[in-house]
Amino acid sequence: MSTELEETTAARRRRRVPIWVWVVVIVLLGLVAWFGWTVFTAYKGLSSARDDALAARSAILAGNADEGREHVADATAASSDALDATESPIWKAVAAIPGVGSPLEVVGPLTGLVHDLTTEVLQPAVEVGAVLNPSELRADDGTIDLGALRDASPTLEQVSVSAGELNDRAESIDTESYLPQVTEAGDSLKAQLDDLSGLLTNTSLASKILPDMLGENAPQSYFLAFQTNAESRGTGGLMGGFAIIDADRGKIELDELAKNSELRRNYDPIDLGADFAKNYGNQYNATANWQNANVSSHFPYAGEILRSIWQQESGQSVDGVLATDPVALSYILGVVGPVTLADGEQVTEDNVVNLTQSEAYFRFADDNAARKDYLQQIAARVFSKVEGKIKNPAKLLDAIGRGVSEGHTAVWSADPAVQSVLSGTKIAHEVPDDPAPYASVIVNNGAGGKLDYYLKRDVTYTASSCVGDTRTSQITATVTNTAPAQDYPRYIAGRQNETTAYEGPPGTNRSVVSVLTTTGSTLSKATIDGQQVFLLTGQERNHPVFYTPLVVEPGQTKTLVLDLVEPTAAGAARAPVQPQTLDGTATIDVPDCSGS
Repeated sequence: MSTELEETTAARRRRRVPIWVWVVVIVLLGLVAWFGWTVFTAYKGLSSARDDALAARSAILAGNADEGREHVADATAASSDALDATESPIWKAVAAIPGVGSPLEVVGPLTGLVHDLTTEVLQPAVEVGAVLNPSELRADDGTIDLGALRDASPTLEQVSVSAGELNDRAESIDTESYLPQVTEAGDSLKAQLDDLSGLLTNTSLASKILPDMLGENAPQSYFLAFQTNAESRGTGGLMGGFAIIDADRGKIELDELAKNSELRRNYDPIDLGADFAKNYGNQYNATANWQNANVSSHFPYAGEILRSIWQQESGQSVDGVLATDPVALSYILGVVGPVTLADGEQVTEDNVVNLTQSEAYFRFADDNAARKDYLQQIAARVFSKVEGKIKNPAKLLDAIGRGVSEGHTAVWSADPAVQSVLSGTKIAHEVPDDPAPYASVIVNNGAGGKLDYYLKRDVTYTASSCVGDTRTSQITATVTNTAPAQDYPRYIAGRQNETTAYEGPPGTNRSVVSVLTTTGSTLSKATIDGQQVFLLTGQERNHPVFYTPLVVEPGQTKTLVLDLVEPTAAGAARAPVQPQTLDGTATIDVPDCSGS
């Protein structure tokens, strides 16, 4: 009996868990609970702050300042809670565990981002909400409140800079995580910041330049060129028509709408420097001929030329030059709605590009004057609609901004002070003159036809590492002709002559392709479809230019490759996409050597 009792007691002793084990278990459970609560607080705060920030933006744009302040306060509180959670010891400890802590490495920076968004951008933006709200800024008769814009300019510049810096921070955050909720939250916040940064940049720019440009102190006038991308030019397309716009104390009016045929073929040239004369003078007579005024992709050149041409034609010296095209027009029609022509035909966001850049050339193949009248009628009806009351000015602003961001709208001012503000922005449509990495592929129609409506251009720009003073780089331009294999009127197919003659079935396209490269770069080799070729050379705003004619048959793609040696220059690489009817792409794989 005693033996059995002793054995039972011994077994119990063996099964008894030491107290230190219980202490460890309790501590671990406490840490897990603490961590779980921390994660819940951080994610809940991040989600709430993101949603409140979005609601604050909407309230600000709607002109609801009080509602905006409430959402900003809620977003600030939620982001502060989330930020406190991500700075706790347990959070930092788990985040340091390889693999396991990857979602935390995403949430942490996102939380700091949304906190700074509310405090550095949204809070001050509330106070200038009326300017951010186009419904408040624009009266029913189209007059812009220039005083409100000017008063808000300092604050708008401040929040625009802050939003841009936050957007750059957001882009540097890798949102990939094994938790899809974290990735989704990160991507959503990035998109929201990118949208807000663009809005604030455009509004800040408007607050700086519109008071002067829209006649706050003196009446202003502008030459507006309507470009048709069916016949490519450097800034987009041939000028198919034009208008003169007057602006006085915020009120914009159409003074004159005219066809390009009302201009003479040649005017007295102007001097834009030796490089411009070499590239575009002898062959294109660009400073004297309106048809070639915009062969260069540097819009300020086109602005100066068109201003000179109009002054010689009319005696009027305009204060600036604007340009737009049917793609930008389609975005505007998407907001203001369709326009109805005299014969009842409706022009909509879905058909305006095809009507103006393709269908009209077939419909009026034997009557060029009638085609120009048709296009002029469309322009007049759209302008009349935009002049009137707009149901949703915010959407109209977004539509105009989209056209600007894609290069379909450009502005040049004859006022050096205004132009200095425009310079460097997308709406200026400039070729930069700095040494940072650069690749720009420009197509100019090489046959006087309209087949560029079917032309697609894609660009890839790559470069090796930042080691050394120079590095190898490569620019690849693929040009695809999507034109159907069918007969075309001569006006569309192109007017061949001694200098433009080429072979190929109907729909074959002849272009002159120019490639602008990084300042100081040299060409090692150039090929078209793998066959080495010789390229003509020039220089534009310190950038070497290499160009060649290119003939592409319907359904065919031609690939031009430039192998280069370029300086290892600091700055982010740029490869702007030329405005065109078919969307082109630019792929960049070039390291930023700013820190090297």
